[in-house]
Amino acid sequence: MRRVLSILTLLLLAGTAQATIVKSLNLEQMTKAADVIVVGEVLARTSAWNEEKTRIYTVTRIRVAEALKGSSGGDEIEVRQIGGTVDGLTQSIVGNAKLKEGEEVVLFLDQDERLPYHYVVGMAQGKFSIDRSGKNPLVVRSLAGLALAKVKDKKIETLKHAPSTPAAVAPTLDAFKAKVRAALQPAP
Repeated sequence: MRRVLSILTLLLLAGTAQATIVKSLNLEQMTKAADVIVVGEVLARTSAWNEEKTRIYTVTRIRVAEALKGSSGGDEIEVRQIGGTVDGLTQSIVGNAKLKEGEEVVLFLDQDERLPYHYVVGMAQGKFSIDRSGKNPLVVRSLAGLALAKVKDKKIETLKHAPSTPAAVAPTLDAFKAKVRAALQPAP
């Protein structure tokens, strides 16, 4: 399985607050890193133990409305994440993208080369929710639980808790898709 980003396992502990440290990615970096970028709807989530019963995985089915990059391989894709609830036991990773049934999303995904799964790029960084409560649909995201690291020469330069996108500054869905398409164009 190809991993575009490695997730640092260091956790920041400040009282009860926790964060997972990940490399900070802007929209252009995520666009280039993703094998597949889709606009879709979360249909269903299923959690199960791995064969060794040491880890819980959740597989989420997404109905693809539009592929902005790559081939989704059909009308639906499956996104696999570590964590979930099985047999009354919950495993979770702070900062993981939260996918809720019925939610419309834009997802930046890695495609597994051996299994029929996709993985969210940059944890919660690679998941944007579509908010249709106003006149124009907006693209918002929550980065709760992430600490973003600016990395230079394989060293962390800065580290900050990630802000979420407030609705007041959220781009419209059309503007967001235009930015993704622009990032896909070759550099002049």
